[in-house]
Amino acid sequence: MKKMCVFMAVVLITGLFMSNELFSQPRWGKKGKGGGYGWGVGEQYGRLFDTDTIETIKGEVVSVDIVSPVKGMSGGIHLMVKTDKEEIPVHLGPAWYIENQDTKIEPKDIIEVKGSRIELETKSIIIAAEIKKGEECLVLRDENGVPAWSGWRRKINWKGQGGWGAGSQYGRMYDPKTIETISGEVIRVDRIAPMKGMSGGVHLTVKTDKEEIPVHLGPAWYVENQDITIGQNDMIEVKGSKITFEGKPAIIAACVKKDSAVLTLRDEKGIPVWSGWRRK
Repeated sequence: MKKMCVFMAVVLITGLFMSNELFSQPRWGKKGKGGGYGWGVGEQYGRLFDTDTIETIKGEVVSVDIVSPVKGMSGGIHLMVKTDKEEIPVHLGPAWYIENQDTKIEPKDIIEVKGSRIELETKSIIIAAEIKKGEECLVLRDENGVPAWSGWRRKINWKGQGGWGAGSQYGRMYDPKTIETISGEVIRVDRIAPMKGMSGGVHLTVKTDKEEIPVHLGPAWYVENQDITIGQNDMIEVKGSKITFEGKPAIIAACVKKDSAVLTLRDEKGIPVWSGWRRK
């Protein structure tokens, strides 16, 4: 019995040390180029989106389901939409992204869908680029089929780049007039709720040649589902709005560069990429 107690104590202490290490220096990233488990634009499924077959349909939502469109992919939100001509499946995107949007799509909703009509398993489906519901529009993919949940891009020109929503108290802190770019080493990665009532977000502490400054990225559910990770000792370049947060300087990031990749988080007006719904 004494040996068993000693063994259990060792396991418990080891577990506590491991837990503290994980919480103090979280890392993230999932398989699949941009979005986790096969939902990236360069994956087998992503390449099905065909800009030559874009069309718009209108109809009633008959059902909302979570389905893996291709073997090995994580679950995605799929609708069955009844138009005046047919019932057709509409693929939105990964469940983790769609379910974190503020506006929900439910059976009996009347919607307008713009997307690429393709053949999948000998059946016609639409991979949605935009969904309109009432006065709101959910932007899922751009004109090239690049998904909104895929934040990382290859290097691009900084010019023109820019709750967690743009209209929230926290979102309104972003000021396009205070944009600046810093370069430095990541010395901490933390998950913090920046304001009371907000969900956890991923924040970095970056050491430049002038200062150590907090850099706010975005909600953990979005940042942690990106493929490329940012960890302690990484050298990065950050472009964002420098603000005063709790009496101290901080940067709300618009873009983060690491090696040959860029993580785009907000546009030039500060509107976050994870907020898919827009007013018309």
